[in-house]
Amino acid sequence: MTESAARAQLLQHLTETLRNLPAGSALVRLHPDLPKAAFNAGATVRFEHDLADVDETIVPARFNIAYWVSGLSPADSDRNFDLLLEAWRDSGWRTNATRDAGPRAGYADTIDGFHLALQQSVQGYLSLHGSTPRFWPGPDEGSPLPDRIDHPA
Repeated sequence: MTESAARAQLLQHLTETLRNLPAGSALVRLHPDLPKAAFNAGATVRFEHDLADVDETIVPARFNIAYWVSGLSPADSDRNFDLLLEAWRDSGWRTNATRDAGPRAGYADTIDGFHLALQQSVQGYLSLHGSTPRFWPGPDEGSPLPDRIDHPA
């Protein structure tokens, strides 16, 4: 898999996950209620430590990105959290969730090797994080993921 293909498929998984939330929701890097908690545009992480003494341009990498879920009330955070975990399970993805009191976290591994994480803040805001499987970097990084992903109503 190329980085471009990995980014495109990750965008598809994030969009399909968003489809399971109420209309009007979106994934955003900068949440309007949390202006000091912006996420970056994602990062390609190389695994140099896997292969000693090898040029870093030929080692495997993974792309990671995070978004806030906007357009939803923090008061409905638990319900929306459960909607996403259920949707991931219904997709046949392996899931895991914390059962502790306080902010929750849920995880999914897709059939095609992508990893998604859902986190709940202390205030009830949700964030969605995505990681690609390992790929071999090449000259084409692919398009940057958007700053905002609207609900695919």
